[in-house]
Amino acid sequence: MSLSYEKAGVSIDTADAAKQQMASTMATKDPRVLHRPGAFAALFEASFPGIPKPVLVMKTEEPGSKQKMVMQYPGPGRPASVAYDMIHHLINDIIVVGAQPLIVQDCIVCGKLQKDVVLAIVGAVNDACRRNDCLLIGGETSEQPGVLDAGTYILSSSIVGVVDKENIIDGRHIQLGDTVLAIPSNGLHTNGYSLVRALLAQHPNLPNQLFTNEHGQQETFIDAILKPHTCYYQPLKKVFADQAGRGEGNNPSRDRKGATVPPLRGLAHITGGGIAGNLNRILPPSMDALIDAAALRVLPLFKLIQQLGNVPEADMLKTFNMGVGMTLVCAPDATASIISHLAAFNLAAYPIGSITQGSATVRYQGQVQW
Repeated sequence: MSLSYEKAGVSIDTADAAKQQMASTMATKDPRVLHRPGAFAALFEASFPGIPKPVLVMKTEEPGSKQKMVMQYPGPGRPASVAYDMIHHLINDIIVVGAQPLIVQDCIVCGKLQKDVVLAIVGAVNDACRRNDCLLIGGETSEQPGVLDAGTYILSSSIVGVVDKENIIDGRHIQLGDTVLAIPSNGLHTNGYSLVRALLAQHPNLPNQLFTNEHGQQETFIDAILKPHTCYYQPLKKVFADQAGRGEGNNPSRDRKGATVPPLRGLAHITGGGIAGNLNRILPPSMDALIDAAALRVLPLFKLIQQLGNVPEADMLKTFNMGVGMTLVCAPDATASIISHLAAFNLAAYPIGSITQGSATVRYQGQVQW
């Protein structure tokens, strides 16, 4: 029998047609993009007006086992939704240092290239980027029959951002007595799905089970857990701009040496490991964060997961964000203005703790109010 690449499971014609449409989707008039569609490598001019000491910020991310569930439970817009998840997670990871997102490259590996699915994914990646002031400038799409089953997609993406060296937010300015604010999530985001898949295996009817969400609306379990990750860049962008001024006209705080310190001291994206496993990454060596577990506004979705799975509270706190998508450490006198600013973006931030003496550990007091 004569063989061809198509008989072996790879259609170059389908891939080429998809890539032509991807190029159209990613087309931009931004003068910093110097390559043409189909180029071997992307070219982006490193021009950073208004940033005297530019520092590049880079990260690679993938949406974990959530991408398997998106294909396992098909519905309108599902392939696109996990692409938003991936980019929102990626952007959240770099903005915690105060970075402005610039450019993204994605990678799609699949067992069988389905043109409509791939174009939906790329379209969503591109849209998520543009909504957050950055550009999808290239990537890779690879069809690998025999390595992956048809219908299986593995996604990943990388981002480059920029921040002025003087405005990096990394926790170094955290002070004793600072306030820890919670910025709400809209659900699981992209963590805890292995536990959720085990729960679904125990409860076959759970995907379509209705429950009342935090907005008082009826929602199916599957729709709730596959909701795209919240992106916090646009709500925090003005806070970063204010931060660059270091509050000089507003009675700025000063450290022990008398140096001016900005009101926003640190940010932590709450992903796998929960609050304790992420907030600790920005704490100074001699300080702890004391979190009031009773203050956490636990989303109904997490309460349902805890009840159905009889999951111990410690495991819930370690596995899930529990309704807190980002924590923000700030000067106590900046708390009200930051809360008010985020409220304009429908983000009801609220205090959950403070900074105390310690050893770079997050400690809980009180009990979660289930």
